[in-house]
Amino acid sequence: MFGWVTSGPDPVRPGRSATRYQDPVLNGAGCGLVVGTTVATQDGWRAVETLRKGESVLTFDGGAQRVIGVIRDQIWGGIGACPAHLWPLHVPRGTVGNALDMLVMPNQGVLIESDEITDQWGDPFAVVPGAALAVLDGVERQEPFGTVEVVLPIFEEDQMIFTDHGALAFCQAHWGVAVGYVPKNGAAQNYNMLPLTVAARLLEESYMPDNIDNCMA
Repeated sequence: MFGWVTSGPDPVRPGRSATRYQDPVLNGAGCGLVVGTTVATQDGWRAVETLRKGESVLTFDGGAQRVIGVIRDQIWGGIGACPAHLWPLHVPRGTVGNALDMLVMPNQGVLIESDEITDQWGDPFAVVPGAALAVLDGVERQEPFGTVEVVLPIFEEDQMIFTDHGALAFCQAHWGVAVGYVPKNGAAQNYNMLPLTVAARLLEESYMPDNIDNCMA
């Protein structure tokens, strides 16, 4: 999925599309999981684009949960080059608990855990938008090359799902409204994403190597 150029970050190359025409789309929301991202299922790790309605995915809070819908989109489907604010971020392995290099969409939540966050809010967790990760060493925006798809599995309640062998991706149930599913209230909805400027400042102030745990949300 990665290509090489002579300067700047590697462009994102298109993955093998698994889009089915009956699947709804995110309409350029800047979130979702880029094709090639692996998710934990009861049958092992699988590429997110292979998930289908009715299958089960392992979650952080609720064990195995059934997928009630799959939403798909392209990173950019407009005219001309993809706007920079929609470029995914290339996140080196180990940065957010991921055992592999991964791509994170700018509006995809990332769950951060650290003592510094507890000192400020009394809770060790905070959800930051993926774009805030740009302040961390080694994280860079990556221009999409061609058509690149993102996928977001939908559950009856908000869920944190395991991705890329360690990170946690936040699948917000409210996206299901667009496809006819009414989300239920659940504990995971207590996770509220911080504004980008606040999140970036938090990361700058609290991030120290080997002193912070991260998971994708």
